[in-house]
Amino acid sequence: MSKPNLFQIATKELSQDGFFTWLIQWADSTNEEYDKELNVTAKSFVKLLSNNAADVITVSAGRQWNNIDIWAEVNGDIFIAIEDKTNTGEHSEQLERYKQIAQEHYKNKRDNLFFIYLKTGNESIATINEVTKKGYTVIDRKAVLEILNSCKSKNEILIEFRENLNLIESQTNSFNKLEHITSNWKAAEGFYLKLQEMILPEWSDWRYVANQMGGFLGFWYHWTSPGDYSLYIQIENAFDYGIKLIVKIGDWEQSVDTLYSVLAALQNISNQYGLNLIKPDRYRTGKTSTLAIVENTFQTNSDGIFDIENFHKTLKILEKILDTHSTDKNK
Repeated sequence: MSKPNLFQIATKELSQDGFFTWLIQWADSTNEEYDKELNVTAKSFVKLLSNNAADVITVSAGRQWNNIDIWAEVNGDIFIAIEDKTNTGEHSEQLERYKQIAQEHYKNKRDNLFFIYLKTGNESIATINEVTKKGYTVIDRKAVLEILNSCKSKNEILIEFRENLNLIESQTNSFNKLEHITSNWKAAEGFYLKLQEMILPEWSDWRYVANQMGGFLGFWYHWTSPGDYSLYIQIENAFDYGIKLIVKIGDWEQSVDTLYSVLAALQNISNQYGLNLIKPDRYRTGKTSTLAIVENTFQTNSDGIFDIENFHKTLKILEKILDTHSTDKNK
């Protein structure tokens, strides 16, 4: 049984808000007398937040100013606004709103304003890119851990928070085994993040999808338009009944006949590449529908190691199949 960890119990974003506000407050130079190592670490963190704008001397920080998760005033001319996230993403144009509030409030008062999206959980590259477009600097778990892991302070609060973040990092990076991907949410997210990196610069996205079967963690990319419908690639990781690679159809007039017809066309192409595309147990017509399942995709060796490089090759072949079908239909 592992040692109890406060931050594995207090998992809400409010708990994390409290920790980071506490850490920022420790950066004030007057706190050096209480714990020099923690003060040094806190100063490094504030420098990260402010892009090393200046040496950190005076710091005040708090929570929920105009609904901004965490705010900090540094020295005489720096203001930092932090949107702090664990596993959720931004919503309701909150980032634009907070930025406008701060800019209006500090006009002619402080010269350097920094807007931070602090993310300790995992998030799709697609949504992170949208955050940066809004003028926010993204600071992720790795950047935070680089600072916390170098801290020599014996402060139990910092140690427990650091241990919890390191556990999340370790779980996220454990996707080398298929059993981890299909049983551990963080490993599944790590798998998707790695896939996104591998298929760049092509756009992709992933998130949880709720449905009557209990939901799944979905990944999708590579849209093609063969005519009066679209096809794209999707991965469904349902922790209760496994993971599968599928071809989805959308933007179409819903018809089971269309599903059978398109499947046959794809199978004629896929046979040339050695991929076996099969019909799902039952066809269901909806806004989007599962057209085909790619068989024997998630293979492991005798030690349960999942070959992600080989899986990526399978994805590239599936891309070619969809592209060929689209070209043939649009001739």
